Amino acid sequence: LLTSPGVLWTIFFHRLFGPVVPVTNEFLEIPYPMVVGVPDIDSAIDERIDQLIKRDFSLATHNAEPSVGQIVVLFAQKATKSKKKLGWFGHVKEEPASTVWETWTINVNCLPLLYSEHQPSGPTSAVNPAERLLRLSALSFEATLNEILNLANTHKDHIPPIMTLDVCPFPYEITVDPQLAANPPAADDETWAQYIKKLMEQI
Repeated sequence: LLTSPGVLWTIFFHRLFGPVVPVTNEFLEIPYPMVVGVPDIDSAIDERIDQLIKRDFSLATHNAEPSVGQIVVLFAQKATKSKKKLGWFGHVKEEPASTVWETWTINVNCLPLLYSEHQPSGPTSAVNPAERLLRLSALSFEATLNEILNLANTHKDHIPPIMTLDVCPFPYEITVDPQLAANPPAADDETWAQYIKKLMEQI
């Protein structure tokens, strides 16, 4: 999940409203949507994923417990009015005000190869740990994409009027572990443990 931009791309795919050229990519044999011809978004997604890995998961392979990180995607609307901001030497400069109309908070849990909690008993317990984690990642990835698809298609009334044919008509921001964002769940959080157990049962 960490090395794939699929989750972020699925969010952006459903929030790009101009004429686009859609393509399909795959992660762990699971397809996800992308758009060609938007290098700014492509590079921004890759940079944030690299930042997340270096900041939160660079030592994950040496731990026996999951590591937790967070990515937040904001979509905003440019306001017609500008707000005044005091600049250097007391000069007042005008800055366009914007209003956030949608926020996606992605809590990412990285399971190390040594992770052994909720190991299933029976024939599947003999499966190679790396292979089991790959299967678990695939299940988690697919479930996340389906949840994004459901949320994006169900909640549309809050989207501001689109006044341009630009592919990305609204300003966006992708941040890693923002201080003002909700704290990600602990690796041993009860909800997280139940989710892992449910996925493990499908392997």
